[in-house]
Amino acid sequence: MKFGFILSFVFFFTFKIAQAHEAYVLPHDTFWNVLNGPFNSLAFQAFKNSHNIYISLVIASSVLVLLALNFLFRQTNLGQRVHGFFESFAHLGPQFVRISIALALFFSALSYSFLGPELEVGAFPFASIVRVILFAVSIMIALGLFTEIAAFLGIVVFAYSFHVFGSYVLTYSNYLGELIVLLLFGMRVFSVDKYIFGRLGHLQSFEKYETLIVRVLYGVALIYAGVTVKLLHPELTIEVINDWNLTQFHWLFPSDPLLVTFGAGIVETIIGLFIIFGFEMRLTILISLFYITLSLAYFRELVWPHLLLYGISFNLLVQPETFTLDHIWFKHHRKSKSWWKRIFSPHNSRGKSSL
Repeated sequence: MKFGFILSFVFFFTFKIAQAHEAYVLPHDTFWNVLNGPFNSLAFQAFKNSHNIYISLVIASSVLVLLALNFLFRQTNLGQRVHGFFESFAHLGPQFVRISIALALFFSALSYSFLGPELEVGAFPFASIVRVILFAVSIMIALGLFTEIAAFLGIVVFAYSFHVFGSYVLTYSNYLGELIVLLLFGMRVFSVDKYIFGRLGHLQSFEKYETLIVRVLYGVALIYAGVTVKLLHPELTIEVINDWNLTQFHWLFPSDPLLVTFGAGIVETIIGLFIIFGFEMRLTILISLFYITLSLAYFRELVWPHLLLYGISFNLLVQPETFTLDHIWFKHHRKSKSWWKRIFSPHNSRGKSSL
C-alpha cells in the first residue's frame, strides 16, 4: 500500500514532464499552425475509457492525502522551523528574479527572440529597434540603472506583442508581473539607482504587494498554458508524447496519450491556482522546480527561456506567505491575531524583502 501511494504520487506529478513547453520541442510552423486552429475537446475523451477514470481517481486521492500530510506537518514545530528557514533568505528573493529576468531578456534578444524562441523578434515592425530595446532593458535591470524606465520600455514592448502574437503572450505573464513590480518600486539594492535616487520614496507603502503581483501573474501564465495549449489544443502535447515515445515509461505514464495530455493540462492549471491563492505553496514550488529541471534535461530545451521560471520560483520559495491561504491557516498566528489580520502581517521579522 505504501509503495502504491508513492507510485501514484510520482505518477501524478510526472505529468509535469509532459509539460515541456511544446513550442520549444515542436517545429515552429507545426506549433503555430495548430495553435491558430480551432479549439477541440480531444483531451477530455480520455474519460471514455473507464480504466483512465480509475487511474485518475487513484492519483487524485493520493495527492489529497499528500497535501493533508503536508498541512499537518506545517502545524508541527519542525514544520514551522523549516518554513522559517526558507524565509530567512527572503532578502535574496528579488535578486533571484532580477538576475533571471535580465539574463532571459538578454539571451532572448541575442537569439532574435522575445520571451521565448517561438516569438521571433522579426515578427515585430522595426524589429532591430525592438532588439536594441531588449538588450538595453536587460542591461539596465542588471545594473539597476534607471530601472523604472527600463521596466516601462519592457511593458510597452510586451503590450505591443499582443498585437503581433495575440493572446498567446499571456503564456509569459510572469515577465509582465516582474516588469510591473520594477516599474512601481524600482531597484534600490545593489543598484546604481540607489546612489542616484537614494531610498525608495514613492509607493513605498505598497511595496508589500510586490510578491503578490509576481505570484498572481505567474499563476496566470501557468493556467493559460495549461488550458489553452494542453486542454484546448491537445494535438500539440500528443505530438510531443508520440515523438518522444513517453508512454514507453510505463512506470511513469499511462499508455493512453489522451490521459497524459489531460493530466498535464490539469496539473499545470492546478499548480497555477495553488500559486495564485497561496495554497500549499512551498510544496507546490519545490515539486514544480524539480520537474521543470527534469523536463529541461530530458527534452534538452533551451535554458534561457526557463531562467525566469527559476528566478520567480526561488523568490516565492523564500518570501513570507503574506496574502496566501497558507498564511491564514498558519498555526503561529492563530492564537495572536484574528484571521483578517493574519492575511496582512508577516510570519516573523525576517520576512521583509526589498527591491
